[in-house]
Amino acid sequence: MDTLEKLAEKNKAQEKHRRNEHFLTTVMLLVLFPFFFGIAIDVGIIASSVNFNLWLYGLGALCFGLPLAAMGDLMLFSRWLKLLGLIAAQGWFVYFWAFQMQSWLAFVPLAPVFIWLQIQMPRIKQQAKREQNGI
Repeated sequence: MDTLEKLAEKNKAQEKHRRNEHFLTTVMLLVLFPFFFGIAIDVGIIASSVNFNLWLYGLGALCFGLPLAAMGDLMLFSRWLKLLGLIAAQGWFVYFWAFQMQSWLAFVPLAPVFIWLQIQMPRIKQQAKREQNGI
């Protein structure tokens, strides 16, 4: 009977890891969403301004999305709140970067996320210490 309990625990752990992988895949697709959006503009599926440069847009999308995802991963919010925040920030970025051509305004969401991360940093460190001691 002990063997069946161990097998059930391993199955639960594997299912948890599988859900985490699916969630992280979704997050990475959202991080890359502006780049895919830029490809659609470059191909001509979506109309934007004449001065659109796909490489510059892609670089800006990665310079925005990757730090945002990294800071969001550290924050002490529920997964779905983080996901909704990422969707809202990426929408903001696409609107101001691709359609309004105002790069300074497109990167504005990084500032409040960074400030909020700094506010939460002591609690994040405490949680990391607890997890490290628990292992």
